[in-house]
Amino acid sequence: MRIAIALVLLCPSLVFAQPTAAQKKETVKWITALEAPNGGFYLAPQDPNIDAKPVPMLRATNGAVRAMKYLGAEVPNKDKHAAFVLSCYDPKTGGFAEPGGKPDVTITSIGVMASAELGIPKEKFAKAMDYLKENAKTFEDVRIGAAAVEAWGVKDCPFDLKEWNEIGKQHPGMKDAAAEALRDGEARSLGSVVAFNLRLGLTRREESVADHYLALGQRQDGGWGKKGEKASDIETTYRVMRAMVLHKDNPKDNRKHKSADLAAVRKFVDAHRNKDGGYATKHGDKSSMSGAYYCVIVSKWLDDMEAAKK
Repeated sequence: MRIAIALVLLCPSLVFAQPTAAQKKETVKWITALEAPNGGFYLAPQDPNIDAKPVPMLRATNGAVRAMKYLGAEVPNKDKHAAFVLSCYDPKTGGFAEPGGKPDVTITSIGVMASAELGIPKEKFAKAMDYLKENAKTFEDVRIGAAAVEAWGVKDCPFDLKEWNEIGKQHPGMKDAAAEALRDGEARSLGSVVAFNLRLGLTRREESVADHYLALGQRQDGGWGKKGEKASDIETTYRVMRAMVLHKDNPKDNRKHKSADLAAVRKFVDAHRNKDGGYATKHGDKSSMSGAYYCVIVSKWLDDMEAAKK
């Protein structure tokens, strides 16, 4: 036991290394197994105890195509998946909706991202940007909307982002970066607003200290979590890591500031991997496309950040 512990301490890469080529293939296989015959992807494997016919989801489809990209794999049957995504689009309102659901800002933003990822011509879903302009009113709206604008192209955005900028300025994470990050769970708040700003090309004081104060919020389990919750969660960890990547956190920076413990983040992400090759959103749960989306992308960011250290 002592020898094993010593090996972990001396050679952490032996335990929490980058995913192997075989592991990546297993994850690709898990994702493609959830491909719907007529296009789109299912959120999770079908429960054998449920007779209801599975329905592909727009959120799952976006997660699948983006995860495949970060795994370095080609998305099969792109035309079918593109057709599914467009079937979720309402050209009258400009909104995207899950099959059988109603349009909202989050799903419309996801629809724009999936469309861009699949190479769907912008003119086929152009009114989605009008929908976002008219309906994004809260910070969470403009935060996810910013991801859609980034996918569309910030310079090509058909509307003035001034109103969204004003909404962002009112977010608590803008008030005091240091204090917010030091409070329980507030790295999520800071990470959200930093990513929002950088996605839209906005620069403020918070960005200059982002890597330091986001790292201060890292928890003992290696991830980041919501305020008031003891355990970290993969979605919050994704938000914080997204901010760090957008901030172009430079591991070679010699300034004396705290940096995130990348090995600990890797350990946290690895704990979500299941034997089927998929990932869960919560350690111990069954694999889902949401889990694969978050974990695969964070893992790729870790690969890039670790490579930059060499």
